[in-house]
Amino acid sequence: MNGNASSQNQQHGLVLIKNAAHCLFNSTMTAVIGWAISVWIARQLGVSNYGIFTLVLWLSGIGSSAIGMGFSHAVTKFVAEHRGRQEHEVVGPIVLFVLKIEILLSAGTTLVLVFFATPIADFWFSPSESFYFFLAFLGILPGIVTAILSATIEGLQKFQYFTYANLIITPFSLASKVAVVLMGKGIGGLLTVMLVFSFINTLFYAIVLKKEGIWTAHGPDAGVRKALKRRIHKYNMSVMAIIVCNKIIWDKSENFFLGRFWTATEVGFYNLGFNIVWQFSRFLPNTFWRVLFPAMSHYAGAGDHHKTRRVFFLTTRYLAFMSFPIGVGGAILAYPMIHFLYGHSFIGAQRPLQIMFLASIVTMICNPGAAVLYGYDRQAFIYKLGFVMAVVNVILDIILIKPFGAVGAALCFSLTTVVGSTIGTIYTCRVMDLRFPIISLVKILFATIIMGIAMELIVLQNYKLLGFVLAVLVGGFVYLVSALALGTFEEEDYTLLQSIDRILPGKSKRIIHWLVKFVSSVKTQNGGV
Repeated sequence: MNGNASSQNQQHGLVLIKNAAHCLFNSTMTAVIGWAISVWIARQLGVSNYGIFTLVLWLSGIGSSAIGMGFSHAVTKFVAEHRGRQEHEVVGPIVLFVLKIEILLSAGTTLVLVFFATPIADFWFSPSESFYFFLAFLGILPGIVTAILSATIEGLQKFQYFTYANLIITPFSLASKVAVVLMGKGIGGLLTVMLVFSFINTLFYAIVLKKEGIWTAHGPDAGVRKALKRRIHKYNMSVMAIIVCNKIIWDKSENFFLGRFWTATEVGFYNLGFNIVWQFSRFLPNTFWRVLFPAMSHYAGAGDHHKTRRVFFLTTRYLAFMSFPIGVGGAILAYPMIHFLYGHSFIGAQRPLQIMFLASIVTMICNPGAAVLYGYDRQAFIYKLGFVMAVVNVILDIILIKPFGAVGAALCFSLTTVVGSTIGTIYTCRVMDLRFPIISLVKILFATIIMGIAMELIVLQNYKLLGFVLAVLVGGFVYLVSALALGTFEEEDYTLLQSIDRILPGKSKRIIHWLVKFVSSVKTQNGGV
């Protein structure tokens, strides 16, 4: 009996590692390719048009979130939870039940927004930009449906399908964006391409779920009991309140005030800094979130709190290992990064970029706590804290943005997110009896300080492109060696690397073999295992 339990635990651990590997690949690929194309698009559009483009996307995203009301979170949670209870027959009906609600809401809201596209454009810029808002609003419906379908796949923990989407659809999407910009179609062309591919994504995920047997229910609400519907609605109401607060705190609500009080150029500076930090600092936490949230829901359904504690501890350590060098290195290299990649016309984004890079250190580390609270139905605290921090954020926006522009917006965002994330993590650790890896964080901090000194010395000696490249390469090497020398790696990390080695294909195993060999040799020289 114990042997079977141990085998099941090991198997589920391998599933988590496999899902994390798929998510890491997807997130890395999306971040690298997306960032590369965003650099090119920014240079092609110029600062002012880039500001208009990002504000249009921000507003349509706000509309999607208002319509979604957290139903995608509910789908992921309840699909994962009922799979944990071996109640597979309920999964399909849950998805159909939510889809029916969301399609009706999306269609109605899209019609309203399209009708008011011109006055909305005039509020920030002028009526001539109304067509851009019109195109963005048309993409809300397919975007919402895609969100529900992809949330279902996350709940099923079938993350390999996102890898397939990135390998099949993403290259065509990026090529189409490049083509329309080269043809001189500008913002309108980009938004048209995004609209077309939003429908393609919807079709792809619908086919995937058909393959998984999700659409085999005998009726639209078959198997969804009234009690379950009430649970979904109750959960959704609490998540909806959280999402409203999160949109104010996390999703560039500063754009509202920047667009009203300043020009599109200042909007462009802030959004450029925000988007760079987002690409660097969010892809790894998002990777862990997409694996952790369904996993925590699964553990909650199975009543396994021990695994929750261990996964939280390890995830926080690994996020800290990445967040410190990314935040410090990004702040040091902000000027050359903007100058060499985006062009000197965007250099006004330097200070906002530095401020948000430093703030990202804290927000990345605190990410796993939210997954625990969501997975165990304790999200009420997130709403209460989010409401307070949202009010604080708006007050800071009013005080700081009008006099300081993009820099003030960056300060508002950073102060709010750092304070809120810290309070939330402290609460989660106390209520859920979780252990925070403080000793590991201190070691990582010292390794990062050594890295930062090395990078700063190189940049001061050579401020040209060669110095920028050398600072990145030398900084990464110094950080790894310093982390090893300070004993940041532990025995469990070697086990994890060996587990990853088991799921990697072909010659890619050589990377892990080399890394294990290198880390082990340094560890041995320093008196380790």
